[in-house]
Order: sequence, then C-alpha cells, then structure tokens
Amino acid sequence: MFDILKSLLISFVVVAVLLPVVRYALRRMSPAGNVPALSPDEVAYAQKQDRKLTFFYYIFACILAVICTGGLALLSSIIHMSREHLYVLTPNFRAMFAPGLLLGLTLATLPLRAAQKSLLGQEYDLYKTYMRQQEGANSVRAYYVLLVIMLVLSCVAAWFALRWHVVVSAKELTITNLLQQESTYRLEAIKEIRYLGKEGEYLISFTDQTSINTAYLKPVNLEMIALLAERSGTRVIR
Repeated sequence: MFDILKSLLISFVVVAVLLPVVRYALRRMSPAGNVPALSPDEVAYAQKQDRKLTFFYYIFACILAVICTGGLALLSSIIHMSREHLYVLTPNFRAMFAPGLLLGLTLATLPLRAAQKSLLGQEYDLYKTYMRQQEGANSVRAYYVLLVIMLVLSCVAAWFALRWHVVVSAKELTITNLLQQESTYRLEAIKEIRYLGKEGEYLISFTDQTSINTAYLKPVNLEMIALLAERSGTRVIR
C-alpha cells in the first residue's frame, strides 16, 4: 500500500510540475489572439476554478488508476490461464500499478472534460477566456493530439506488462519476461527459496543468479512452494 501511495504522490507531483510547462509551450506555439482582458479579480477567480478542476482530475485519476490496474491484473490471469501446467503465476495488483496508473492519468482527462461545464456552472465562459489567455487559441486541438500520444504509450506499456508470467510444471519452471523472452529452468536448478515475511511472498533464486520475487505475483500457495523445495532439495529459509 505504501508503494502505491508513493507512486500516486510522485505522479501527481510530476503532473503539477509539467502542467505549467505544457501551458507555456502551448501559449508560445498558439498565441491567444483577441481575447477580452480580464480583471485581477476575474483572473484570481479563474485560477481558483482551475485548482478545483485539477483536484477533480486527481480524483478521477485515482479511481481510474485502481480500475485499470485491477483490470490489467485480471486480464493477465485470463490470457495466461492454462490447464496444461500445474501452476501459472501472473502479475498482481502491485506489479500492474505502474501501467494502470499511466492509463488512469491519461483517461482521467475524459470524465474531467465531460464534467467540466457542470463543475464550473455559470463561470464556464469566464474560465474558457482565462484558458485561452493561458494556453492559446488552439490548445484544445493540441490536447487531443497529446491525449492520443499518451493513450498509445499507455496501451504499449500495458501490452508489455501483460506478457510477464511464470509457468510451473512438475519438472520445469518457465519465466516469460516483458519482451516475451522465455527462460526455462529445471526445478533442480533452484538454489534458494527465501520467505520474505508475508504470506505468499518468496524470493526464489537459481544457480545462474536469476531470481523471482513472488511479492509481485498472484498469491503463491504452499503446495507449489513445497513442490519446488522437494524437487530442488532445498529448504525454505525464514
């Protein structure tokens, strides 16, 4: 949970830092043109509304990040489901949170855009005038292009994340990484199984110094660990 909260905080700080940079770039590429001048009070009020929309963006991003992460973890289980192997281990919520968060940050712009007029009410036109001053006349088109780019990057990240899984059979263990590269080990090649202090979390090390941290995989049951320990001739280190 701490790792997830830390990732959320870092992502929001990054967005808060990059947003003024993006607005400045848009303003430079697309001047505001003939926009009515706003009084200092109107500017201050529009800035307040801008912070309000930013807050709702973070709320939408958190909700969608959790939904996307859970969906990716479930989809990974469905894709790699197989009856030909004893056990199939797929990434858990914790492992999928990075691509899920990227998807959430990208998709959060859609409900924010849809709810913008309702959230601002009668001050919607004032806010539009303020944003044209801040981001230029063609900022909406630029945001659509940026949204498409971010959506493509998010889908690519999710596609690579879905490829990682571990398959355990009676005699072998196969690891498929993010690049679809497979590494197959005989169970006798397991050098060490270390219990990490939480149920289902183990560090499995092999003779070639490769290791698997099951804290990032769906819960590992004791029967599988017992099989690995028996076939490799090792004991679980606590």
